[in-house]
Amino acid sequence: MPTSERGDFENPTKSAYSVERYDSTWERDYMKRLERDKTVAKWTKNHGISIPYVTEAGNVRGYRPDFLLERIDSAKELHEIKGGQYLQNPDTIRKHEAAKNWCRKRGMTFIVITK
Repeated sequence: MPTSERGDFENPTKSAYSVERYDSTWERDYMKRLERDKTVAKWTKNHGISIPYVTEAGNVRGYRPDFLLERIDSAKELHEIKGGQYLQNPDTIRKHEAAKNWCRKRGMTFIVITK
């Protein structure tokens, strides 16, 4: 399970930023994986995307997926790092459905990365 360690991922070669912030060691490790992945052209956590969704309580909130990336074939994807124990949470389901719909309308793909 990811820890809540936060920090700076410095000098990524596939990001437009000199520093990318991570919110867990799992995210940090995923950043390293994205850097090594030959099919990834660029990636960032600093994307500014906020996808509206309605909570189980009926409130409108904004959901910020963890990563925006572009493949070398120009395909764009949003990736969410999520522990398996949270996947059945009603608000998590609502967020992910909103992200799938948001991506579909833009010709993108939404992917949940879990263990």
